Amino acid sequence: MIVTRKWLEEFIDLSDISTEIIIDTLNRIGQEVEGYKKIEIPQNVVIGEVVECEKHPNADKLNLCKVNVGDEVLQIVCGASNVEAGQFVVVAKIGAILPGGFKIKKAKLRGIESFGMICAAREVGLPDFHDGILVLDNSLGELKIGEYAGIYFNDEIIELGVTANRGDCFSIKGIARELSAGLNKDLKNFDFSFEEMPEGIGRVVNIIKNEAKKSSHYIRAFEGKINRKLKIDYRLALVEVESKDVFDSYIKYSMHATGVLLVGGNIGEIELENENGIDIFKCYGKYLVGIRNEINIEENKKYIINANYIDPKYVSEVVFLNNLKTDEYFYRASRGSDTNLKFGANYFLNEINLPLFSGDIDLQIELKEKIINVNIEEINEIIGFEIEEKEIVEILKKLSFEIVNIDDENIKVKIPLFRSDIENIQDIAEEVLRVYGIDKIPNRPLEFVEKDRTNKTIENIDFIREIKLKSVSNGFYEAIHFVFDNKERLQKYGFEVLDDNLDLLNPIANELNTLRTTLLLQLLDDIKFNKANGYKRIYLFSQGSVYNKKREEFRKIAFVVNGFADYENPKNHGKPNKVDFKFIVDKLSQVVGDFELVENDYHPIAHPYQNAKIIKDGKNIGVVAKLHPKIAKDFDIDDTYFAEINLDILSKEKKEAKDIIKFPKVTRDLSLVVDKNISYLEVKKIIDNLNIKELREFYPIDIYDLGDNNSLTIRFIIQANKTLQENEINDIMEKILKSLEEKGIKLR
Repeated sequence: MIVTRKWLEEFIDLSDISTEIIIDTLNRIGQEVEGYKKIEIPQNVVIGEVVECEKHPNADKLNLCKVNVGDEVLQIVCGASNVEAGQFVVVAKIGAILPGGFKIKKAKLRGIESFGMICAAREVGLPDFHDGILVLDNSLGELKIGEYAGIYFNDEIIELGVTANRGDCFSIKGIARELSAGLNKDLKNFDFSFEEMPEGIGRVVNIIKNEAKKSSHYIRAFEGKINRKLKIDYRLALVEVESKDVFDSYIKYSMHATGVLLVGGNIGEIELENENGIDIFKCYGKYLVGIRNEINIEENKKYIINANYIDPKYVSEVVFLNNLKTDEYFYRASRGSDTNLKFGANYFLNEINLPLFSGDIDLQIELKEKIINVNIEEINEIIGFEIEEKEIVEILKKLSFEIVNIDDENIKVKIPLFRSDIENIQDIAEEVLRVYGIDKIPNRPLEFVEKDRTNKTIENIDFIREIKLKSVSNGFYEAIHFVFDNKERLQKYGFEVLDDNLDLLNPIANELNTLRTTLLLQLLDDIKFNKANGYKRIYLFSQGSVYNKKREEFRKIAFVVNGFADYENPKNHGKPNKVDFKFIVDKLSQVVGDFELVENDYHPIAHPYQNAKIIKDGKNIGVVAKLHPKIAKDFDIDDTYFAEINLDILSKEKKEAKDIIKFPKVTRDLSLVVDKNISYLEVKKIIDNLNIKELREFYPIDIYDLGDNNSLTIRFIIQANKTLQENEINDIMEKILKSLEEKGIKLR
């Protein structure tokens, strides 16, 4: 996209803004400037009027002209074929230095003296956009004889790398709108007034059918001879836009200025059809909106101008599906053109300046703007910096976004139709940020903060996955079963069963006629099956839902071990030990972490003397036991150990790292005489109640029978955030011993 400073100034006041600031602003707000060029007419080049023009007496192809340059009338020999008396021209006076270092001097051509040069555009550094000398009109401003020509022609060209999704910036108006936001300046208002004839548009234009469904049209008619304008030809040359004829030059000029799609045509019957989903426009020819028909241009002809809009997604789809030929018009339509059709048509009519038939034909379909609810806090989170609500609103208004409603936290924003690239709050945030200025946002380290999107279900799945992984890592194989079991067998072995009114009405089989209340019986079936197949080392686990008699659901995990504690190998001479109670307890601790064991009163299938509750974080989470010999005999298996844990009670808290104490640990042992009626748990509670912070841990290492009493040896690990002195260690041990002695436990 190419713009010129003077053309921009038609839409926005830049009188107090340097071009350098304009370029910096465009770059800052995301409209990258890819090129800049200054057009400057050499000094001593002025506006002149050809007072007389006659043939050179000594040369057929030369003319002898008298040219008024204000302070004098110069005699100039000119070789241009288009020079005539009465023309306003560009004159290089003696002393002027033209591009290429060509200096104008007094000369004699075929015996006649010449005191200057009437110039063509290229000779004074302008684009070569015409043949012969440059003939002026008042379109660039009221001409004053003798005035420096640069006042009319000097300009600055800015080339922008507008991205394809920003169709709103493919116009002078669009770039001016960007500068309005970037410079915090208002756009200029346009006030159009036209000469209208008494004859109405309906007398010369007849809409015989209107079936357009996807395109909008605003049509006006005018009459007269279409004359060229120097301003239009010159500016189109500066922005590198080509036109086919004089009518097309006005259309291309107005489209480049306003961003509105324009199509010209001769008056007559107009037909708008929709064939196979494609809007067709018929007017002295036939074309899809965007593919222009030829126009018959003659003096005093009657014409129409059709300002139109077509949805960019629709036109792209139609062209693709129908393999239609595309052109520059399609490119503008598919990127999103301006929807202010009346402004586009009026801009064109103001430039062409011919009498209008009164009235218009307005065939615009209803277009609904998107509305996005913008949360100020979320905008600032996306940007990474707090911008005041007032400033956000001002930026959006400058970009022609309509503010529908504002409350304490949100702004309801209506997106202009020409901004088809705006879809969500992220797009709004980008608009605010680029206009506010990314350079104003303070630097800070890149940080990604992801919201915690987990919920209880995901946490439970992750927790169970972790438990299963630890189980497999410790040699267990997972067994998967139905959630159904046999009710009679559950009752036989003393397990709770569902109340009759809550049981299954239509079981899938007699052997699976109720919901299970334990995982253990199914695992015992698995041990029996594996023993029958010759396996000597069987470690299994199963997890899933179990139910109580009220049909309330719980998630449990159960473990069973049977056979050898190790494989046969040279270290155990081919005779590995059998699994025992300690073996399954050690395995469980690797899966669920540290826990305590306390005596369990009863379990329906447990050995009465090897049966314990599992206590973790003060909660009873399950049971670990040896299988009762009678039950083992029923299943035709030998010594088996099991555990069943309630996963709903087991803590799901993540472990937190603790600082490692760099000072040394101290180990001390106490050998105690303990009454046989006192359990180790009671001894542990006595020591725990002392709350000695230096006592990191303690545990029994030896016990043997003394007759009426037991000998119990406990090992204590003592550590502090300093190196403990011997007397400090002794004080701790004295405190422990004194507390135990008060309960009748004495040092052996």
